[in-house]
Amino acid sequence: MSDTPNFRDLVGEGLPPGEQERLERVHELLIAAGPPPELPPELEEPPDGRRNVRQFDPTGLPRRRVGAALALAAAIALIAFLGGYITGHSKSPPFESVRSVALVNDQAQATVSFGPRDANGNTPMLLRVAGLKKLEARDYYVLYMTKNGKPVVVCGSFNVGGPQSTTLRFPVAYDPGKFNGLEIARWDHGTREAVPVVSAKL
Repeated sequence: MSDTPNFRDLVGEGLPPGEQERLERVHELLIAAGPPPELPPELEEPPDGRRNVRQFDPTGLPRRRVGAALALAAAIALIAFLGGYITGHSKSPPFESVRSVALVNDQAQATVSFGPRDANGNTPMLLRVAGLKKLEARDYYVLYMTKNGKPVVVCGSFNVGGPQSTTLRFPVAYDPGKFNGLEIARWDHGTREAVPVVSAKL
């Protein structure tokens, strides 16, 4: 005796001819496909709580890879920090001076050193100044090149924290030899004027 169910026993009689043919074809396909495979033994019982539950990881990486990635990120951050620290605290290269000029009076003492012009036509300048007071907000000091005692071009502007010594570097795009003096002035934001502080001839 066959275990295969009879189509007539399943659907009965009285179906429209088109519907009966369609269902009979489906029935034959199911019989040809055979029964489904048996359930594996490990799936016969439901999973035991947390033992078989995978923990969600938003990175999508296995736990060991997540740990390695975090360690790598920490190492990169440390290298970046140390690189910035070393760069920020490394000493500037020595300044090569071809000429120095002293600016001295009872208000301030300053020395301006000129370096050799580079291939692009820029002249480096090194300013060492002491004795200047800290200015109010929006005021600042300016180093000028002068001609016949009058300021002509700006070498650079700067601030100081007090009378202690301050060292600054300024590159200028012109030839300092075309001028005959230097001047440090205080730019007064209120009056919009530069007030001379100390000067010298070249």
